[in-house]
Amino acid sequence: TILSLLLMKNFIIGWTEPEQLGGGDVTVPAERSALRQKRHTFDSNTNGLLYLQLETELKQAILDGKYGVGERIPTEQELCQSFGMSRITVRRAVQDLVEEGLLSKVQGRGTFVAVPKHVLGSSESLGRGFGGTGPGDHGTHRAILEKSIEHANKELAGILGISVGDDVFYIRRLIVEEEYPMAIDNLFVAAALFPDLFALLLDDVSFYRLIDEHYRYEFGNESLTLDASTARGDEGQLLQCPTGSPLFILRKSMACADGRILHYSKSIIRADRVSYHFDVNRDGRIINRGKDFALTVDDAERQDRKS
Repeated sequence: TILSLLLMKNFIIGWTEPEQLGGGDVTVPAERSALRQKRHTFDSNTNGLLYLQLETELKQAILDGKYGVGERIPTEQELCQSFGMSRITVRRAVQDLVEEGLLSKVQGRGTFVAVPKHVLGSSESLGRGFGGTGPGDHGTHRAILEKSIEHANKELAGILGISVGDDVFYIRRLIVEEEYPMAIDNLFVAAALFPDLFALLLDDVSFYRLIDEHYRYEFGNESLTLDASTARGDEGQLLQCPTGSPLFILRKSMACADGRILHYSKSIIRADRVSYHFDVNRDGRIINRGKDFALTVDDAERQDRKS
Protein backbone atom coordinates (compact mmCIF):
# COMPACT_ATOMS: atom_id res chain seq x y z
CA THR A 1 0.00 0.00 0.00
CA ILE A 2 1.01 3.66 -0.36
CA LEU A 3 1.20 4.07 3.42
CA SER A 4 3.52 1.05 3.71
CA LEU A 5 5.79 2.38 0.97
CA LEU A 6 6.03 5.77 2.67
CA LEU A 7 6.88 4.18 6.01
CA MET A 8 9.56 2.03 4.36
CA LYS A 9 11.06 5.07 2.58
CA ASN A 10 11.28 7.00 5.83
CA PHE A 11 12.91 4.05 7.52
CA ILE A 12 15.56 3.74 4.75
CA ILE A 13 16.29 7.46 4.72
CA GLY A 14 16.59 7.59 8.50
CA TRP A 15 18.92 4.61 8.72
CA THR A 16 22.67 5.23 8.58
CA GLU A 17 24.79 2.19 7.76
CA PRO A 18 27.14 1.46 10.67
CA GLU A 19 30.76 2.13 9.85
CA GLN A 20 32.33 -1.25 9.26
CA LEU A 21 35.80 -1.74 10.67
CA GLY A 22 38.27 -4.56 10.09
CA GLY A 23 37.73 -7.69 12.12
CA GLY A 24 33.96 -7.16 12.47
CA ASP A 25 34.23 -3.86 14.41
CA VAL A 26 31.20 -1.55 14.51
CA THR A 27 31.44 1.94 15.98
CA VAL A 28 28.52 3.78 17.49
CA PRO A 29 27.92 7.42 16.37
CA ALA A 30 29.36 8.92 19.58
CA GLU A 31 32.70 7.16 18.97
CA ARG A 32 33.02 7.91 15.26
CA SER A 33 34.35 11.45 15.39
CA ALA A 34 37.07 10.64 17.92
CA LEU A 35 38.12 7.52 16.03
CA ARG A 36 38.03 9.38 12.71
CA GLN A 37 40.37 12.06 14.15
CA LYS A 38 42.70 9.37 15.50
CA ARG A 39 42.81 7.67 12.10
CA HIS A 40 44.21 10.79 10.44
CA THR A 41 47.39 10.46 12.51
CA PHE A 42 48.45 6.97 11.40
CA ASP A 43 46.24 5.70 8.58
CA SER A 44 48.84 6.30 5.86
CA ASN A 45 51.29 3.64 7.10
CA THR A 46 48.83 0.85 7.87
CA ASN A 47 46.68 0.65 4.73
CA GLY A 48 43.60 1.23 6.86
CA LEU A 49 43.92 -2.08 8.73
CA LEU A 50 42.78 -1.44 12.27
CA TYR A 51 44.96 -4.00 14.02
CA LEU A 52 48.03 -2.49 12.32
CA GLN A 53 46.90 0.97 13.38
CA LEU A 54 46.66 -0.19 16.98
CA GLU A 55 50.07 -1.86 16.76
CA THR A 56 51.51 1.46 15.53
CA GLU A 57 49.87 3.35 18.37
CA LEU A 58 51.16 0.95 21.01
CA LYS A 59 54.67 0.90 19.55
CA GLN A 60 54.75 4.69 19.55
CA ALA A 61 53.51 4.80 23.14
CA ILE A 62 56.35 2.47 24.16
CA LEU A 63 58.93 4.56 22.28
CA ASP A 64 57.58 7.74 23.86
CA GLY A 65 57.90 6.21 27.32
CA LYS A 66 54.18 6.20 28.04
CA TYR A 67 54.56 2.51 28.88
CA GLY A 68 57.97 1.74 30.37
CA VAL A 69 59.84 -1.57 30.26
CA GLY A 70 58.15 -4.03 32.61
CA GLU A 71 55.02 -1.86 32.89
CA ARG A 72 51.54 -3.24 32.28
CA ILE A 73 49.64 -1.90 29.28
CA PRO A 74 45.85 -1.38 29.36
CA THR A 75 43.64 -4.46 29.29
CA GLU A 76 41.90 -5.64 26.13
CA GLN A 77 38.64 -4.12 27.35
CA GLU A 78 40.32 -0.78 28.07
CA LEU A 79 41.95 -0.75 24.62
CA CYS A 80 38.60 -1.58 23.02
CA GLN A 81 37.00 1.39 24.76
CA SER A 82 39.89 3.77 24.04
CA PHE A 83 40.12 3.00 20.32
CA GLY A 84 36.56 1.93 19.53
CA MET A 85 37.71 -1.45 18.24
CA SER A 86 36.45 -4.96 18.73
CA ARG A 87 38.15 -7.37 21.08
CA ILE A 88 39.16 -9.55 18.12
CA THR A 89 41.05 -6.67 16.53
CA VAL A 90 42.69 -5.63 19.81
CA ARG A 91 43.67 -9.21 20.58
CA ARG A 92 45.34 -9.64 17.19
CA ALA A 93 47.33 -6.41 17.54
CA VAL A 94 48.53 -7.33 21.02
CA GLN A 95 49.41 -10.88 19.98
CA ASP A 96 51.46 -9.58 17.04
CA LEU A 97 53.47 -7.39 19.41
CA VAL A 98 53.95 -10.35 21.75
CA GLU A 99 55.33 -12.39 18.86
CA GLU A 100 57.63 -9.49 17.94
CA GLY A 101 58.99 -9.54 21.49
CA LEU A 102 57.76 -6.05 22.37
CA LEU A 103 55.12 -7.29 24.81
CA SER A 104 54.89 -10.29 27.11
CA LYS A 105 51.81 -11.89 28.66
CA VAL A 106 51.78 -13.08 32.26
CA GLN A 107 48.85 -15.33 33.08
CA GLY A 108 46.60 -13.80 35.69
CA ARG A 109 48.49 -10.49 35.71
CA GLY A 110 48.16 -8.92 32.28
CA THR A 111 50.32 -7.84 29.36
CA PHE A 112 53.58 -6.01 29.96
CA VAL A 113 56.22 -4.19 27.94
CA ALA A 114 58.87 -6.85 27.44
CA VAL A 115 62.43 -6.51 28.66
CA PRO A 116 64.85 -6.69 25.69
CA LYS A 117 66.52 -10.07 25.26
CA HIS A 118 70.24 -10.66 25.32
CA VAL A 119 71.18 -12.99 22.45
CA LEU A 120 74.18 -15.19 23.24
CA GLY A 121 76.19 -17.14 20.72
CA SER A 122 75.25 -14.94 17.75
CA SER A 123 78.40 -12.83 17.59
CA GLU A 124 82.07 -12.89 18.51
CA SER A 125 81.63 -10.13 21.10
CA LEU A 126 79.25 -12.33 23.09
CA GLY A 127 81.23 -15.51 22.60
CA ARG A 128 82.13 -15.66 26.28
CA GLY A 129 78.68 -14.77 27.55
CA PHE A 130 78.41 -12.42 30.52
CA GLY A 131 82.13 -12.42 31.27
CA GLY A 132 83.26 -11.34 27.84
CA THR A 133 82.03 -7.75 27.91
CA GLY A 134 83.73 -4.88 29.62
CA PRO A 135 82.22 -2.32 31.98
CA GLY A 136 79.16 -0.72 30.47
CA ASP A 137 79.24 -2.75 27.25
CA HIS A 138 75.71 -3.56 26.03
CA GLY A 139 74.42 -1.89 29.23
CA THR A 140 75.57 -4.92 31.23
CA HIS A 141 76.58 -4.45 34.86
CA ARG A 142 77.79 -6.86 37.55
CA ALA A 143 77.24 -6.56 41.28
CA ILE A 144 79.14 -8.70 43.79
CA LEU A 145 76.72 -10.47 46.13
CA GLU A 146 79.12 -12.71 48.04
CA LYS A 147 82.79 -13.66 48.29
CA SER A 148 84.14 -16.54 50.33
CA ILE A 149 86.96 -19.06 50.57
CA GLU A 150 85.84 -22.69 50.53
CA HIS A 151 87.57 -26.05 50.69
CA ALA A 152 87.10 -28.20 47.62
CA ASN A 153 84.94 -31.27 48.08
CA LYS A 154 85.44 -34.32 45.89
CA GLU A 155 83.10 -33.12 43.12
CA LEU A 156 84.52 -29.59 42.89
CA ALA A 157 88.09 -30.86 43.13
CA GLY A 158 87.41 -33.15 40.17
CA ILE A 159 85.99 -30.31 38.10
CA LEU A 160 88.81 -27.86 38.86
CA GLY A 161 91.56 -30.48 38.70
CA ILE A 162 92.80 -29.83 42.25
CA SER A 163 93.05 -31.87 45.45
CA VAL A 164 90.24 -32.35 47.93
CA GLY A 165 90.54 -29.69 50.62
CA ASP A 166 92.39 -27.14 48.46
CA ASP A 167 91.27 -23.53 48.78
CA VAL A 168 88.65 -22.36 46.29
CA PHE A 169 87.53 -18.78 45.74
CA TYR A 170 83.75 -18.52 45.45
CA ILE A 171 82.18 -15.36 44.05
CA ARG A 172 78.46 -14.81 43.51
CA ARG A 173 77.42 -11.96 41.23
CA LEU A 174 74.18 -10.48 39.94
CA ILE A 175 74.25 -9.66 36.23
CA VAL A 176 72.05 -6.70 35.30
CA GLU A 177 71.30 -5.40 31.83
CA GLU A 178 69.48 -2.12 31.18
CA GLU A 179 68.57 -1.89 34.88
CA TYR A 180 66.86 -5.30 34.90
CA PRO A 181 68.38 -8.45 36.49
CA MET A 182 69.36 -11.07 33.94
CA ALA A 183 71.36 -13.74 35.75
CA ILE A 184 72.99 -14.94 38.96
CA ASP A 185 76.55 -16.07 38.31
CA ASN A 186 78.28 -18.47 40.73
CA LEU A 187 82.03 -18.59 40.07
CA PHE A 188 84.52 -21.13 41.48
CA VAL A 189 88.31 -20.91 40.88
CA ALA A 190 91.37 -22.54 42.39
CA ALA A 191 92.83 -19.98 44.78
CA ALA A 192 96.38 -20.96 43.81
CA LEU A 193 95.80 -19.78 40.22
CA PHE A 194 94.30 -16.41 41.09
CA PRO A 195 96.13 -14.62 43.93
CA ASP A 196 94.47 -11.37 45.08
CA LEU A 197 91.32 -12.14 43.06
CA PHE A 198 88.99 -10.78 45.75
CA ALA A 199 90.75 -7.42 45.63
CA LEU A 200 90.75 -7.29 41.82
CA LEU A 201 87.31 -8.61 40.90
CA LEU A 202 85.04 -5.74 41.88
CA ASP A 203 81.63 -4.64 40.62
CA ASP A 204 81.59 -4.19 36.82
CA VAL A 205 85.01 -5.80 36.39
CA SER A 206 85.18 -8.53 33.75
CA PHE A 207 86.63 -11.79 35.06
CA TYR A 208 87.73 -12.80 31.56
CA ARG A 209 89.50 -9.49 31.13
CA LEU A 210 91.42 -10.16 34.35
CA ILE A 211 92.37 -13.61 33.08
CA ASP A 212 93.66 -12.14 29.84
CA GLU A 213 95.24 -8.85 30.90
CA HIS A 214 96.29 -9.36 34.53
CA TYR A 215 96.92 -13.07 35.05
CA ARG A 216 98.09 -13.58 31.43
CA TYR A 217 96.55 -17.02 30.97
CA GLU A 218 95.90 -18.13 27.42
CA PHE A 219 92.36 -19.33 26.87
CA GLY A 220 91.84 -22.96 25.93
CA ASN A 221 88.73 -25.09 25.55
CA GLU A 222 85.32 -24.54 27.14
CA SER A 223 82.76 -27.12 28.19
CA LEU A 224 79.15 -26.00 28.56
CA THR A 225 75.96 -27.69 29.71
CA LEU A 226 72.60 -25.96 29.33
CA ASP A 227 69.60 -27.13 31.37
CA ALA A 228 66.13 -25.80 32.14
CA SER A 229 64.70 -25.03 35.56
CA THR A 230 62.22 -22.76 37.34
CA ALA A 231 62.79 -19.94 39.81
CA ARG A 232 62.70 -20.64 43.54
CA GLY A 233 61.90 -18.01 46.13
CA ASP A 234 65.40 -16.59 46.65
CA GLU A 235 66.22 -16.72 42.94
CA GLY A 236 62.96 -15.00 42.06
CA GLN A 237 63.70 -12.19 44.51
CA LEU A 238 67.16 -11.53 43.09
CA LEU A 239 66.05 -11.83 39.46
CA GLN A 240 62.79 -9.94 40.08
CA CYS A 241 60.66 -12.66 38.51
CA PRO A 242 57.75 -14.67 39.96
CA THR A 243 58.46 -18.01 41.63
CA GLY A 244 58.13 -20.73 38.99
CA SER A 245 59.34 -18.53 36.11
CA PRO A 246 61.44 -20.40 33.49
CA LEU A 247 65.21 -20.30 33.89
CA PHE A 248 68.28 -21.51 32.04
CA ILE A 249 71.01 -23.19 34.10
CA LEU A 250 74.34 -22.80 32.32
CA ARG A 251 77.26 -24.79 33.75
CA LYS A 252 80.62 -23.94 32.26
CA SER A 253 84.25 -24.87 32.81
CA MET A 254 87.14 -23.30 30.94
CA ALA A 255 90.71 -24.53 30.60
CA CYS A 256 93.79 -22.54 29.75
CA ALA A 257 96.03 -23.52 26.84
CA ASP A 258 98.13 -25.86 29.00
CA GLY A 259 95.05 -27.80 30.11
CA ARG A 260 94.65 -26.44 33.65
CA ILE A 261 91.07 -25.55 34.55
CA LEU A 262 90.69 -21.79 34.97
CA HIS A 263 87.21 -21.77 36.43
CA TYR A 264 83.89 -23.49 36.89
CA SER A 265 80.69 -21.45 36.90
CA LYS A 266 76.99 -22.04 37.32
CA SER A 267 74.81 -19.27 35.90
CA ILE A 268 71.09 -19.04 36.70
CA ILE A 269 69.54 -17.07 33.87
CA ARG A 270 66.08 -15.66 33.26
CA ALA A 271 64.77 -17.42 30.15
CA ASP A 272 62.71 -14.36 29.21
CA ARG A 273 65.89 -12.23 29.13
CA VAL A 274 68.22 -14.46 27.13
CA SER A 275 68.12 -16.39 23.87
CA TYR A 276 70.82 -18.82 22.77
CA HIS A 277 71.52 -18.73 19.05
CA PHE A 278 73.42 -21.32 17.03
CA ASP A 279 74.10 -21.74 13.32
CA VAL A 280 74.53 -25.37 12.23
CA ASN A 281 76.30 -26.42 9.03
CA ARG A 282 75.39 -29.40 6.85
CA ASP A 283 77.71 -31.68 8.86
CA GLY A 284 75.80 -30.97 12.05
CA ARG A 285 78.47 -28.71 13.52
CA ILE A 286 77.57 -25.44 15.21
CA ILE A 287 79.32 -22.46 13.63
CA ASN A 288 78.96 -18.96 15.05
CA ARG A 289 80.90 -16.19 13.34
CA GLY A 290 84.07 -18.11 12.72
CA LYS A 291 83.80 -20.35 15.77
CA ASP A 292 83.33 -24.08 15.40
CA PHE A 293 81.54 -26.02 18.15
CA ALA A 294 81.02 -29.75 18.57
CA LEU A 295 77.57 -30.57 19.94
CA THR A 296 76.77 -33.74 21.86
CA VAL A 297 72.98 -33.85 21.97
CA ASP A 298 72.74 -36.28 24.89
CA ASP A 299 74.48 -34.06 27.43
CA ALA A 300 74.31 -30.68 25.63
CA GLU A 301 78.08 -30.38 25.90
CA ARG A 302 79.76 -27.73 23.78
CA GLN A 303 83.49 -27.58 23.08
CA ASP A 304 85.09 -24.45 21.69
CA ARG A 305 87.67 -25.36 19.05
CA LYS A 306 89.36 -22.06 18.49
CA SER A 307 91.94 -21.95 15.77
